[in-house]
Amino acid sequence: MTLDELVAEAEVDSGIVGVVLGGSHGRGALVTEHSDLDVYVVAVDEEFRRRWADAHPFRHGDPIEVISISLPWLRDRPTPRTPEAYDAYALAHTRVLVDKLDGEVGRLVEERERVDPAGASEPLDDFVNYVYRARKSARAGRELAARLDAAEAVGPFLEFLFAAHGRVRPFNKWLGWELEHHPLGPPWTAAELLPRLERVLAGDPGELAALFREAEHVARATGHGETIDGWEPDVPWLRGYPSVEG
Repeated sequence: MTLDELVAEAEVDSGIVGVVLGGSHGRGALVTEHSDLDVYVVAVDEEFRRRWADAHPFRHGDPIEVISISLPWLRDRPTPRTPEAYDAYALAHTRVLVDKLDGEVGRLVEERERVDPAGASEPLDDFVNYVYRARKSARAGRELAARLDAAEAVGPFLEFLFAAHGRVRPFNKWLGWELEHHPLGPPWTAAELLPRLERVLAGDPGELAALFREAEHVARATGHGETIDGWEPDVPWLRGYPSVEG
């Protein structure tokens, strides 16, 4: 079945209210010869979703991967920090091919790109925790442990950064594209941030401390300063200054 045939079938099916083209083709970027078509078919309810899924089962690796979802599922906001919440980026900036609800499907897809900035404190705390562990390991001469903890800090840092801006964290593959096409603003441009993350992953302790200072600035500007303050009396040390222990 071709994409056009799938869309035509969905258009005449009374139980289907929307079709969304996701992935590289849906965003019109990063398409390669290996890129398949991720097609989200939105059924009016769970009963119709199961019926559609039975007729069009999802098979990983097919040229067209059909993902059946229900309208109630699309309307619900995923619980923060769950696999479903992380996967919300799958629908970010995608192309709506069918919308039988006068634009509601398109609006719901756009809403999946947004998160409540109030939830940014939890990934911020995780980020600080890994910075703390990395700094401690580096101080004790455990270089590998320090680098591993610094690498672990990158994920929650990105989750916090995007959440503080009301946005879902992009998949790693799409980070550079997201920053270029849907910018957060300086100093979080792709040209500035990506090389910094590379230096953190390479084990640069000075860059990790600088990233903490930038995160602290964002935290205090967006109402998450209490999370930083919860790490006192070590906050100056996390900024890269000498610890009280010397």
